Amino acid sequence: MPMAVTYRSLCVLMLLFATLTANIAAPAWACGCGAYIPDRAGAAVVDERALVAWDGTTEDILMSFGVRGTSERAAWVMPVPSAAHVTLGDATVFDELARITAPRIEYRDNWWPTFDWLGIGAQGALEAAGARPGGVNVLASQRIGPFDVTRLAGDDPAALSSWLTAKGFPHPDALDANLAPYVAARWEIVAIQLAPDAGGTALSGTLQPLRLSFASDKAVYPMRLSRSATSPQSVDLYVLADHRMDPTSLPVPGNAPTLQYAGPTDAASLAGYRGRYLTRWTNYLGEPQRIDGDYVFTRAATDSDYAQVIYRTRNRGGVTGLALVVAALGGAVLAVALGIRRYRRRQAK
Repeated sequence: MPMAVTYRSLCVLMLLFATLTANIAAPAWACGCGAYIPDRAGAAVVDERALVAWDGTTEDILMSFGVRGTSERAAWVMPVPSAAHVTLGDATVFDELARITAPRIEYRDNWWPTFDWLGIGAQGALEAAGARPGGVNVLASQRIGPFDVTRLAGDDPAALSSWLTAKGFPHPDALDANLAPYVAARWEIVAIQLAPDAGGTALSGTLQPLRLSFASDKAVYPMRLSRSATSPQSVDLYVLADHRMDPTSLPVPGNAPTLQYAGPTDAASLAGYRGRYLTRWTNYLGEPQRIDGDYVFTRAATDSDYAQVIYRTRNRGGVTGLALVVAALGGAVLAVALGIRRYRRRQAK
């Protein structure tokens, strides 16, 4: 019995150690789409969710940020391949997406006998689960909820960067160089300043989602501006289209994302978006400075569905152990009874 207690204690300690080290090693979540720039040190995006919906000609990107810490203002710079229509999004969409793509739980029964029930007390189970030359053209400006949205065009990344700085946008290192590929491709820059509607309040927690709609001949998710990030990037992408969509271009060549889910959906919350086949991909970018491109998704060879399965073991060993104990007791009683019977027979002779 003491050995069993020691073994269980060792298992608990090992699980606790694994949990602690996993928390230490886990990266801080950072913005993987465009560039989120708070005005105060310590504030950062810790939860970023994005939906990319595409019908072959038009794309929607719905972004949701969860902010750690507080800041009075922040900025988000997002390049898109054509003129963008910007509106507020519905946060419940991501709740529905998470529900649809959640791993399926399957249980397996373990009947190997255990005798924990013989011990005193209960123990809890631990489970793992268009622009002027050399200048900047302001195409439009609008206030949407807590967002001041400005659409820009230009042919000089330095001029665009200077305009952003002059308007109060922070200027991270290498912003000019990271903007250059988009400027060369004549993409539009959506510059967004986030400020609370009420004075004296701060940006913190989950912010209102923002939806960008624009014409595009490919499903693309911009990533080059994240090259200036100082912490690892964790990207979680939902791609909604007419068919399963697989990545054919990556931010970091050779660093392929992981498929989490693929399957058709008729969720009511997605009725306002193009496409009825949902694919979910996640990617860990441990060295943001290696980012040298964007995600581009194209139709997969087949619409093969996929869902993660998590196997959990239900310990039925207590039942088996009890049966063995009952059998052993029954055998012992029978042996005693037979012994008594033989003894009486000998005495009768």
